[in-house]
Amino acid sequence: MGTDFVALLDGSVPAALTSLLALPADELRRAGQDYGFRAELAAASQDLADRAYGLRHRPALRELHATLALIYDQDFSGTPITDVERDTQPVLRDVAAVLEHAVLSHETGRVPAGDLTGHPETGREFVRWLKAMVTAHPAGRHPLYHEHLVERGTPEDMRLLLAQETNLDPRFDDILAAMQIGRHGVEKMEIAANYWDEMGNGDPAQVHTALFSQALAAVGADARYIAETFLLEASVSGNISAMLALSRRHYYKAVGYFGVTEYLAPRRFRCVVDAWRAHGLDEVGIVYHDLHIGVDAGHAAGWFKNVVRPLVDSDPRIGREIALGAAIRLNTSQDYLDALLLRMRAGSAAEPIAVPTGG
Repeated sequence: MGTDFVALLDGSVPAALTSLLALPADELRRAGQDYGFRAELAAASQDLADRAYGLRHRPALRELHATLALIYDQDFSGTPITDVERDTQPVLRDVAAVLEHAVLSHETGRVPAGDLTGHPETGREFVRWLKAMVTAHPAGRHPLYHEHLVERGTPEDMRLLLAQETNLDPRFDDILAAMQIGRHGVEKMEIAANYWDEMGNGDPAQVHTALFSQALAAVGADARYIAETFLLEASVSGNISAMLALSRRHYYKAVGYFGVTEYLAPRRFRCVVDAWRAHGLDEVGIVYHDLHIGVDAGHAAGWFKNVVRPLVDSDPRIGREIALGAAIRLNTSQDYLDALLLRMRAGSAAEPIAVPTGG
């Protein structure tokens, strides 16, 4: 007798997906062809979304984002040769479609309608308008970076911050690679240039994901520490990053979302570098952030000039989608940094790990 797929739904949705992903190829195929089960799985996902966002139940919200994180880990992972016959997409996409709709509906609902209308309809003026929007938002100059880290931060705070930053930095090169699909001309070339910088301009030792791993190692942020300290708000931010980058229909939102990311990175990273050196931490660990102060300033300028401007000039309606993506990034960044600052002020709940220093 084969697997009782419906019985897998007796537990949590991420537990059900974990069990499904462990099935052999023939059983996965059978699950994908069992539309009754897939309807039950979608219903369980909708119930989870209703509890998370409708009832504002924080444990359900955590479960929802654990589910999306599991799906995106699959999407950003290579497939071993032993798994080429295992088609996980039918069940994963059923769940993702329900949960992603809930997340984006919630985040869109947080943005006042007036913030997305009346924007300039020419690219040059739109860019000015968008930058002003970023500057006016509380996330544009968050006290975690511009006050706490530089004035009262500790090496433990630095470790806690880098642990949360694993929500995006280790896969940013793949995000840029995915965003290039279906784009053309100067727009695609700008994203490609950004991607090539992430790839160390061809030098494996300078690939940015490798440099970020050095930063994690320098502060002792190993896998156990990251798992123990990872905030729900960091998971939300990371999941939305993946969601917008992977979906072709959300491309314009992604342009706004990651445009904000590039625009704010240099000033935030300057605070990280100053605090890092004030603590005398190992210089090898700050190469990543130090490099991005200059690199991301150039990328932000190029992103606005060669991606945002041409898109709005080609069709002013795109401006609303770009502005929405930017607003989502600002709001979720504020959520994440607010929560992280509270954690820093309270002290990390995890057992301290010795932080190596330079010398």
